[in-house]
Amino acid sequence: MVVHKIIGLKTKDKILHHGKILFNKNGFGGTTLYQIAQVIGISRGNLTYYFKNKAAFLEVIVEEMWAKYKVKMVETQYPAWENTYNATKAFHELQKEYSFIFFDKQVMAYPAVQKQIKRIYEDDLKRQMAIISFSVQIGNMRAELIPGTYYNLCRTLWMLSFFWLMSDIYQDIRKESNWDKIAWSLILPHFTPKGIAAFKEHFGEEYFQSLGKAYEQYITQTISF
Repeated sequence: MVVHKIIGLKTKDKILHHGKILFNKNGFGGTTLYQIAQVIGISRGNLTYYFKNKAAFLEVIVEEMWAKYKVKMVETQYPAWENTYNATKAFHELQKEYSFIFFDKQVMAYPAVQKQIKRIYEDDLKRQMAIISFSVQIGNMRAELIPGTYYNLCRTLWMLSFFWLMSDIYQDIRKESNWDKIAWSLILPHFTPKGIAAFKEHFGEEYFQSLGKAYEQYITQTISF
């Protein structure tokens, strides 16, 4: 049995650290408390002193995840669209760190997990709506023409962000920039000429022209009559 020692960590912290590693590697269902105890070098009985079962283990992990999320979001509160990318990048870092939560439907069904995901969703929705409100006020976005459009835009951005890493079996997502280009393609059509000009000034004309394949080009290459 190999005993891993992490200097400075208390027993409970070691259990959480190695438990998360094993859950990510073998899946939540494929990892037992006995296996975690073996890696740390303690008995299963000693481990259950801290966590009586895996459900209790999971509750502590998702609370840890929420705490890290709040810290990561501190610098994304200013209502600027660039912070949509910053917040999403930070969220993707969390998804990678806690991949066993987001890539396992059974884990996602746990009430403790659903509670935290809902909190993250509501926080993201609030942030996006604040950005839209500010953008409309300064004239960078049009006022909403059809009720529900901007609310649904925010929900779509959330879904795009949430499922992005899970879609890697269908597309090449090795470059994080792919996400922001798709997101901008959804956001920019709602911009005013002033907003488009401000976008080009900030990101550059080259980036603006590189968001994706032009519709006419796609039609020409894929459809023949």
